[in-house]
Amino acid sequence: MSQHRHDEWGTRVGVILAVAGSAVGLGNFLRFPGQAAANGGGAFMIPYFCALLLLGIPVGWVEWTLARHAGRHGFHSAPGVLGVAGGGSFFRHLGAIGVLIPLVVSFYYVFIEAWCLGYTFYYLTGGVGIDAAAPIADQNAASGAF
Repeated sequence: MSQHRHDEWGTRVGVILAVAGSAVGLGNFLRFPGQAAANGGGAFMIPYFCALLLLGIPVGWVEWTLARHAGRHGFHSAPGVLGVAGGGSFFRHLGAIGVLIPLVVSFYYVFIEAWCLGYTFYYLTGGVGIDAAAPIADQNAASGAF
Protein backbone atom coordinates (compact mmCIF):
# COMPACT_ATOMS: atom_id res chain seq x y z
CA MET A 1 0.00 0.00 0.00
CA SER A 2 1.38 3.42 -0.89
CA GLN A 3 1.80 6.14 1.69
CA HIS A 4 0.69 9.61 0.62
CA ARG A 5 2.52 12.60 2.02
CA HIS A 6 0.16 15.13 3.57
CA ASP A 7 0.63 18.77 4.47
CA GLU A 8 2.34 19.72 7.71
CA TRP A 9 2.43 22.88 9.78
CA GLY A 10 4.55 25.32 7.83
CA THR A 11 5.00 27.92 10.56
CA ARG A 12 4.30 28.44 14.21
CA VAL A 13 1.88 31.20 13.25
CA GLY A 14 -0.51 28.56 11.90
CA VAL A 15 -0.42 26.73 15.21
CA ILE A 16 -1.02 29.95 17.14
CA LEU A 17 -3.98 30.85 14.91
CA ALA A 18 -5.42 27.37 15.43
CA VAL A 19 -5.21 27.72 19.20
CA ALA A 20 -6.73 31.21 19.07
CA GLY A 21 -9.52 29.93 16.87
CA SER A 22 -10.37 27.21 19.34
CA ALA A 23 -10.86 29.85 22.04
CA VAL A 24 -13.64 31.64 20.13
CA GLY A 25 -16.95 30.78 21.74
CA LEU A 26 -20.63 31.54 21.56
CA GLY A 27 -20.12 35.29 21.97
CA ASN A 28 -19.88 35.48 18.21
CA PHE A 29 -23.62 35.14 17.80
CA LEU A 30 -24.99 35.65 21.32
CA ARG A 31 -23.40 38.91 22.42
CA PHE A 32 -22.40 40.53 19.13
CA PRO A 33 -25.90 41.41 17.82
CA GLY A 34 -26.77 43.16 21.09
CA GLN A 35 -23.52 45.12 21.08
CA ALA A 36 -24.01 46.10 17.46
CA ALA A 37 -27.58 47.28 18.06
CA ALA A 38 -26.62 49.25 21.16
CA ASN A 39 -23.66 51.02 19.54
CA GLY A 40 -24.72 52.04 16.07
CA GLY A 41 -25.34 48.81 14.22
CA GLY A 42 -23.55 48.71 10.90
CA ALA A 43 -20.24 50.14 12.12
CA PHE A 44 -19.52 46.86 13.87
CA MET A 45 -19.98 44.85 10.69
CA ILE A 46 -16.65 46.08 9.28
CA PRO A 47 -14.45 44.64 12.08
CA TYR A 48 -16.66 41.56 12.20
CA PHE A 49 -16.06 40.73 8.54
CA CYS A 50 -12.36 41.59 8.87
CA ALA A 51 -12.07 39.13 11.76
CA LEU A 52 -14.00 36.56 9.77
CA LEU A 53 -11.63 36.88 6.84
CA LEU A 54 -8.43 37.09 8.90
CA LEU A 55 -9.25 34.49 11.57
CA GLY A 56 -12.38 32.53 10.78
CA ILE A 57 -11.51 31.22 7.34
CA PRO A 58 -7.85 30.36 8.11
CA VAL A 59 -8.88 28.54 11.28
CA GLY A 60 -11.42 26.61 9.24
CA TRP A 61 -8.63 25.56 6.89
CA VAL A 62 -6.51 24.51 9.86
CA GLU A 63 -9.31 22.35 11.22
CA TRP A 64 -9.78 20.77 7.82
CA THR A 65 -6.06 20.00 7.54
CA LEU A 66 -5.93 18.52 11.03
CA ALA A 67 -8.95 16.35 10.32
CA ARG A 68 -7.37 15.22 7.07
CA HIS A 69 -4.22 14.16 8.91
CA ALA A 70 -6.22 12.45 11.66
CA GLY A 71 -8.35 10.60 9.10
CA ARG A 72 -5.38 8.45 8.14
CA HIS A 73 -5.55 6.78 11.53
CA GLY A 74 -9.24 5.86 11.36
CA PHE A 75 -10.72 5.02 14.75
CA HIS A 76 -7.50 5.98 16.54
CA SER A 77 -7.30 9.48 15.08
CA ALA A 78 -6.84 11.43 18.34
CA PRO A 79 -4.02 9.20 19.63
CA GLY A 80 -2.44 9.33 16.19
CA VAL A 81 -2.41 13.12 16.03
CA LEU A 82 -1.32 13.52 19.65
CA GLY A 83 1.33 10.84 19.21
CA VAL A 84 2.83 12.84 16.36
CA ALA A 85 2.66 16.05 18.41
CA GLY A 86 4.20 14.68 21.60
CA GLY A 87 5.50 11.23 20.86
CA GLY A 88 4.89 9.87 24.36
CA SER A 89 2.16 7.61 25.69
CA PHE A 90 0.85 10.45 27.86
CA PHE A 91 -0.06 12.39 24.73
CA ARG A 92 -1.71 9.33 23.24
CA HIS A 93 -3.92 8.92 26.32
CA LEU A 94 -4.70 12.61 26.27
CA GLY A 95 -6.93 11.83 23.28
CA ALA A 96 -9.68 10.72 25.68
CA ILE A 97 -10.11 14.34 26.69
CA GLY A 98 -10.90 15.04 23.06
CA VAL A 99 -14.01 12.92 23.54
CA LEU A 100 -15.02 14.21 26.98
CA ILE A 101 -14.73 17.95 26.34
CA PRO A 102 -17.07 18.01 23.31
CA LEU A 103 -19.53 15.96 25.34
CA VAL A 104 -19.56 18.57 28.11
CA VAL A 105 -19.74 21.42 25.59
CA SER A 106 -22.70 19.74 23.90
CA PHE A 107 -24.60 19.91 27.19
CA TYR A 108 -24.12 23.69 27.09
CA TYR A 109 -25.24 23.94 23.47
CA VAL A 110 -28.41 21.95 24.17
CA PHE A 111 -29.63 24.63 26.57
CA ILE A 112 -28.91 27.43 24.11
CA GLU A 113 -30.62 25.54 21.30
CA ALA A 114 -33.64 24.96 23.53
CA TRP A 115 -33.91 28.67 24.28
CA CYS A 116 -33.61 29.54 20.58
CA LEU A 117 -36.20 26.96 19.62
CA GLY A 118 -38.55 28.17 22.36
CA TYR A 119 -38.29 31.81 21.32
CA THR A 120 -38.73 30.83 17.67
CA PHE A 121 -41.94 29.01 18.60
CA TYR A 122 -43.20 31.97 20.64
CA TYR A 123 -42.37 34.37 17.83
CA LEU A 124 -44.12 32.26 15.20
CA THR A 125 -47.23 31.90 17.36
CA GLY A 126 -47.31 35.64 18.11
CA GLY A 127 -46.31 35.35 21.76
CA VAL A 128 -43.12 37.39 21.49
CA GLY A 129 -42.52 40.16 19.02
CA ILE A 130 -39.94 42.82 18.42
CA ASP A 131 -42.09 45.35 20.29
CA ALA A 132 -42.15 43.12 23.37
CA ALA A 133 -38.36 42.71 23.34
CA ALA A 134 -37.54 46.43 22.95
CA PRO A 135 -38.10 47.40 26.64
CA ILE A 136 -35.90 44.49 27.75
CA ALA A 137 -33.11 45.55 25.38
CA ASP A 138 -33.36 49.17 26.55
CA GLN A 139 -33.22 48.08 30.19
CA ASN A 140 -30.13 45.92 29.58
CA ALA A 141 -28.40 48.69 27.62
CA ALA A 142 -29.12 51.26 30.34
CA SER A 143 -27.94 49.04 33.19
CA GLY A 144 -24.85 47.76 31.39
CA ALA A 145 -25.88 44.18 32.18
CA PHE A 146 -25.45 43.01 28.60
